[in-house]
Amino acid sequence: MNVCITEWRNGRPFAEHRKDFIMAVQGCDFIEANLPDKIIQCDNFTVLFENQSSSSAITNYVWNFGDSLNNTYPQSGSVQHTYKDTGVYKALLTVTGPKGCIGTDSVEVRVFPGFKSAFNIGGSCFLNPYIFSDLSSSVYGSVNFWKWNFGDESVLNDTSRLKNASYKYQTPSLKTVQLMVGDSKGCLDTLTRALSVSEKPLLQVPFKDTLICSIDSLPINVNSAGIFNWEPNINISNTNTANVLVYPKDTTKYIVSINNNGCISKDTITVNVLPFIKVTAGLDSTICLNDTIQLRVKSDALQYQWTNQLNETISSVKNPFVKPTGNTTYFVTANLGKCQDRDSITITTVPYPIANLQNDTLICFGNKVQLNGSITGASFQWFPSLNMFNAGSLQPLVAPSKTTRYFLTVSDTLGCPKKVVDSILVQVAAKPIIFAGNDTVVSSNQPLQLNARGGEFYQWFPITGLSDPSIANPIAQLGSTIDSIVYRVRSDNGNSCYGEDFIKVLVYKGGPDIYIPSGFTPNGDGKNDVLRPIPIGIAQLNYFTLYNRWGQIIFSTNEIGKGWNGTYNGEQQPTGTYIFQAEGKDFTGKIIYKKGTAVLIR
Repeated sequence: MNVCITEWRNGRPFAEHRKDFIMAVQGCDFIEANLPDKIIQCDNFTVLFENQSSSSAITNYVWNFGDSLNNTYPQSGSVQHTYKDTGVYKALLTVTGPKGCIGTDSVEVRVFPGFKSAFNIGGSCFLNPYIFSDLSSSVYGSVNFWKWNFGDESVLNDTSRLKNASYKYQTPSLKTVQLMVGDSKGCLDTLTRALSVSEKPLLQVPFKDTLICSIDSLPINVNSAGIFNWEPNINISNTNTANVLVYPKDTTKYIVSINNNGCISKDTITVNVLPFIKVTAGLDSTICLNDTIQLRVKSDALQYQWTNQLNETISSVKNPFVKPTGNTTYFVTANLGKCQDRDSITITTVPYPIANLQNDTLICFGNKVQLNGSITGASFQWFPSLNMFNAGSLQPLVAPSKTTRYFLTVSDTLGCPKKVVDSILVQVAAKPIIFAGNDTVVSSNQPLQLNARGGEFYQWFPITGLSDPSIANPIAQLGSTIDSIVYRVRSDNGNSCYGEDFIKVLVYKGGPDIYIPSGFTPNGDGKNDVLRPIPIGIAQLNYFTLYNRWGQIIFSTNEIGKGWNGTYNGEQQPTGTYIFQAEGKDFTGKIIYKKGTAVLIR
């Protein structure tokens, strides 16, 4: 779109202006309430309502859930409502948009909780039909709809509408059985279950192989259904049942079979028979005091009981872990049914060797420290031995260049075979780097603020003219009788390591002033390359400003020590005369002002 404006004067156009606009044309966002045709709640009394409209221009929602007179209130497009009773309700949604646009919709809500779906499957193998039984229930209605899908991949007619159905599979495999079930109130659910259709019925024996004593009997209980048969019929009772009692005198293999409507399964159980048992606790052993050892026995027994010489019960496992507090004898009783044997083992305890070192210590870089160790044992060794003098002694001298942990290892080859280690950390502290400040010039009888950095505790030498020599920033005030003085400051960080620095103070006999050279040569030779003010007795530089011949500011600073290098915006300025202004404040608060010219020479 284009707008054109023409300006007229005395009946004649003399100016024209045009303006373009871009307009976007898009579809309208309708105000709409969109609810499903029906909502059936069969789990509980709480129903989720959602407006299925995609409109983003809706500004207000009003829900009426149809169960009382006092339930119309603004809500969002997705709400939950809990009904107090069962029944069929009509819920209404009214939505409002800009300029009074309104949309409405309603839905039938059926609330009948208490519907539970379930089914059971019975069968043996693919040679016989499987029985499918519906176990579903409904509190407020009656179950009246069933649709079975038996999951037989080989046919298409593997379905049924009966409550309880039967089906014979053509081949054995893993099937997926599905039941869709509903009641008279409209509740509907779908259940799915995996069914393994096998070639033979399930036969679950409690074990494949076991061991008994020749004077014992053994009950065997099989978890299966059908007609049972056990072979051989030797030293066995109840051979036609699932639960038998065997009492063989020699190792025997029993074969059990079941017949479930023509489906047959077989399995074998081997019963190993021993005439007696033997238990060996092992050889006596020596361990370090308070260590743990596992006792290991050799035996075919199935039950074990461990005790000590005080007849205290230790454990009922075959190979227990024990932690003797002294020399101890352990007794083991092993049983295989009624067969029993007994043995013992003695564990001797030997104390650990001992290694002791003093507490961790701190030294300054470049210093030495003596380590003091004491041991109870046959031999010892230090590690690391770098920067260690007399390493074969228990009192070696060390001079580490960095923080180092030294280890003392003690061995006792006559008793406990294990090694014991103690350690000491020798921390090496670096000397602090102290800065006393740059050498400076001060007027006589004017206060000079000193400011040392790098440490925590300070001491100045000499104390001449200092307000407090034990702080980092004392004030020095020197009379006219002193031409210059060198102060030395020592500082540490709360330990024995300290650093030092020096500052030289020249005493100017005149009063405070700001000196600016009359010229400089910024040619990079290291001499007179920078034009900078030289403050004498000045505590604060307010400004130092340079102007070119046209009165343009080409440099300005308020930092003492900074100056102009003869460039402006990265370009070298020509040879000529430049005007400067400088202002500072001395230590008494007096303003010092200087103005003049300086010549740049190239």
